[in-house]
Amino acid sequence: MRPEEHYKLSLFSIYLGIVALYLGVFSSSAADPDLWGYLAFGRLFWEKGSLPYHDVFSYTPTKTIWIYHEWLTGIIFFPVYKIFGAGGLQLLKYLLGMTTVGLVYATAIRRKARPIFALLALILAGNLIKFGYSPVRAQVFTFLFFILSLYLLDNARTYKNWKYLWWLVPIELVWCNLHGGFVVGLGMIGLYALGEAFSGRKYLPYAAILLIATLVTFINPYGYEYWGYMAQAVLMPRPEIGEWNNVFSAVLSGEYRGYGILYVIVFLISVPLILWYPKRDLTTGIVLSVTAIMGFLHIRHILFFALAFGAYLPVVLTEFWESLKSNPEIVKRYSRFRMIGLTLIILIVCYAVGSSFFRFVSGTPFDLRASSKYYPVGAVEVIKKYNLKGNILPYFEWGEYLLWTLYPDSKVGMDGRYETVYKDEVCRDYFDFLFARENWRNFLNKYPPQMVLVRSESKISSLLANDPDWSLAYAGEGSTLFLRH
Repeated sequence: MRPEEHYKLSLFSIYLGIVALYLGVFSSSAADPDLWGYLAFGRLFWEKGSLPYHDVFSYTPTKTIWIYHEWLTGIIFFPVYKIFGAGGLQLLKYLLGMTTVGLVYATAIRRKARPIFALLALILAGNLIKFGYSPVRAQVFTFLFFILSLYLLDNARTYKNWKYLWWLVPIELVWCNLHGGFVVGLGMIGLYALGEAFSGRKYLPYAAILLIATLVTFINPYGYEYWGYMAQAVLMPRPEIGEWNNVFSAVLSGEYRGYGILYVIVFLISVPLILWYPKRDLTTGIVLSVTAIMGFLHIRHILFFALAFGAYLPVVLTEFWESLKSNPEIVKRYSRFRMIGLTLIILIVCYAVGSSFFRFVSGTPFDLRASSKYYPVGAVEVIKKYNLKGNILPYFEWGEYLLWTLYPDSKVGMDGRYETVYKDEVCRDYFDFLFARENWRNFLNKYPPQMVLVRSESKISSLLANDPDWSLAYAGEGSTLFLRH
């Protein structure tokens, strides 16, 4: 076999490996709580033919305008689900996810990284990337546009072709209407401008595009009020929501311990390589540092660091490998153990790719499960069977599931739309109730529901079971339903 044919075959094998690896990464069929909110919003829009600016799903006091930063996602997801079912949404996730990974790989290759090191970086980042794709969420658009923005920014810088930057304007226009994560894209443009300025290179093209891309985000159904909401959403603390906790809190609490530990491992691998890297690249260093800080502060943002890691670190690995080969002593030692080392690398790659692909073929990759382990399926069936109607106060992560299954017969007291709909005082009273704090009765007194649906093992469930104002109507796998006397 000629060398060029051998190279093409090796490259094709790497492509197949990436596809097989990430089919397994994206294969989770557990439905995310936010998915039901998208579908409920989309159903409302397509049935009424207009955008709902005022909330209709809740019975508690809400904000004057419902600024739903994921409105376009709901409008897309509902017809896909209605026409093609769960498989349609899952297929959409696979397509967006594979395109995202392809752009990570393409960015690394454009930066002159070796394909094998691009694959190794994607293997290391794979389990972190899995965090964002276990469900079908609006974030799948954000991850795609994030790496697409980095790809365009890096190409503009590498080839001094500023036409690449103009693509960022329509990207931000679409992105800001799909998900609030568009601010990360604007932030990356700003970081490139900052890095290039401190490096003594041209930064004005980035600054100009940042201004234009920011202005086009005002083209949305809510106008300038959208940015008022975004300022609040970016700065507000969310201590009650696990995925908004920092890495240390996630590890200690156990809710996202595995992802927190993996993040620390990948971060510790990155630091010495970046410090060693002889070609000091300030812009890349700034992007990696900021995304690493984002991941540390909020466990849900570790994926931004994983994508940046997959795009940038293969170049460092390539340079590191070349430096080892140029050292005669290392070459001498390597020649002695090269077969052992090569065999070890092959085994690691085969195990990672094989086990991931096995998860895909052995599971239900085109299904979406609302398992009774995670959702109050039995309680909802009882509510429908006995035609129970009225205001219902649910466990936080079940609220949007009830929007989809029980509206318009029942309205909820709180759901995962959180700060987009509910006033601050309502949120405070709700979490005092949910976590059975000292003044837990305040919410029931201010906003009295006819039904309460909470986790069976929660403290608030025990308190309601002993409260004379409430009677137990259903107790099933993980959920208990109480009715007011």
